Amino acid sequence: MKKIGKNILKATIIFSIVFAFVMPATAMINPRETLNTKNIVNEPLKLLLSKNPGWVEQASGFWEPSRGITFMHAVNENIVWGAGYDGLNPQGPCREFTKTINGGEEWVADIIPEVPTEGRIAMIYALDENTAWVAVHSSDPQGIWKTSDGGVTWVHQSTAAYNGSGSFPNVVHFWDENNGWCQGDPVDGYYEMYTTTDGGDNWVRVPEENIPEPLGAGEYGTVGYYDVVGDTVWWGTQYSADRGRVFKSTDKGYHWTVADTPFGAGCWVDTRFKDQNNGLAMDKRESTEGIIAETSDGGETWTLISQTGLCYSGDFDYVPGTDNLYVSTGVYSSDPAYQGASYSIDGGHNWIVWDEVSGIQLFATSWVEGIIGWAGTFSTDEYTGGVYKYTPDYESDLFCVGELRWEDVSTGSTVQGTFEVKSMGDPGSVLNWEVIENPEWGDWTFTPASGSLPLGDTVTVDVEVVAPPDKETEFTGIIKVVNSDNTDDTCEIDVYLLTPRNKVIENPFLLRLFERFPNAFPILKYLLGF
Repeated sequence: MKKIGKNILKATIIFSIVFAFVMPATAMINPRETLNTKNIVNEPLKLLLSKNPGWVEQASGFWEPSRGITFMHAVNENIVWGAGYDGLNPQGPCREFTKTINGGEEWVADIIPEVPTEGRIAMIYALDENTAWVAVHSSDPQGIWKTSDGGVTWVHQSTAAYNGSGSFPNVVHFWDENNGWCQGDPVDGYYEMYTTTDGGDNWVRVPEENIPEPLGAGEYGTVGYYDVVGDTVWWGTQYSADRGRVFKSTDKGYHWTVADTPFGAGCWVDTRFKDQNNGLAMDKRESTEGIIAETSDGGETWTLISQTGLCYSGDFDYVPGTDNLYVSTGVYSSDPAYQGASYSIDGGHNWIVWDEVSGIQLFATSWVEGIIGWAGTFSTDEYTGGVYKYTPDYESDLFCVGELRWEDVSTGSTVQGTFEVKSMGDPGSVLNWEVIENPEWGDWTFTPASGSLPLGDTVTVDVEVVAPPDKETEFTGIIKVVNSDNTDDTCEIDVYLLTPRNKVIENPFLLRLFERFPNAFPILKYLLGF
């Protein structure tokens, strides 16, 4: 048996020598040279949004006590206009407005003397710090007023008549200094809407045939309930006898369609859209919690959301420039539990309350890019209260998910794996991260090795490492990732790699052969496990 074993060994050696010299170099690649071992990844954790700094009280400038802001329009991060409301006489007139041109550091309030004393401002829309329009109801005359000098003087644009039986202006909007649209309740059997191409000097009523007819005598529009994205306009109705509806125009108010909502009789429907297709509608009739429906086809169909958390019913807004962030506010005085503000980062499905303003009556809200927003409340006097502003501190938090483990890895071979980096900071935060440490053994490559992540986003990092030359060895270590804006915020990925057992060469012939020709006979070495 020993002789037969020796003959087999010699034959193997001879065959290997011949094979090594006759085969092309490309055929001598170790079939285990590149491995793709699946790494172990834990289930991602839910997004944490427990930190909520950013709300600061500002003075609205109203000189009378208990002045609220029923409608607010933020033009940008500096210019904001608001329409006043008399909190001591909720059904009474109020011709006052307020404005800031420095982000709210100073608000200046004033009265519109050109509006009749019994008038109430339904809403306000501004192009800049000088040009704005208001819709006024409950006065004679009522309708649309415009300022071109920052609110010093106002002109009644009487061609938007709003003087028929049942006439009631609700909304005014402009796309630029010339093109605008306004909307009111049904008059003469169809909704009273006007368009203009000269800044409102001349308004033309939208023909009856361009507007779906009202459901009945009890269906109306509602003051300030509308939204615009590009040339598309949406506004919701209130109706005591049947479902609410959403009207839509894709040509700046000239032609209209309408769609049913899933809200029942007695609803008050308001809308907010993030783009031409995706948006939310809220039934605001309840004094406690808003009922939400969503659409992904531009408002053609609506589906109720079974939301979790508290969505307030006072007002709500989409935050421009975000993936799916909406904010709601609550104002009703019957229960402080339904006063404050909350936000949803998933399009209205889950809501998180801002604890720092919980129990504070917050009216209308308006937001701009950068997650900067304002909400109206009640003033104490000219120098105290009336507005809350949110400016995020953008504090980011880092979180990593994954583990890298490779076993039975040939020395010098390349293995791959992945781990995840997640951004989990405050609303508006951006995580700047980078890999700063890896084990000293092996040759490491990370793709990517650094980057920036908006709140809630995740990146998968591809990892490659060339195994060390040591056989029969366990290699361990960590990969460390750091938040570049907060070096105390780090996370670690555990790493394990095992190379196979090194066989002992007992045959003196083979030992001398491999010592003399260390780079020869790779296939023989592979077959023998060296």
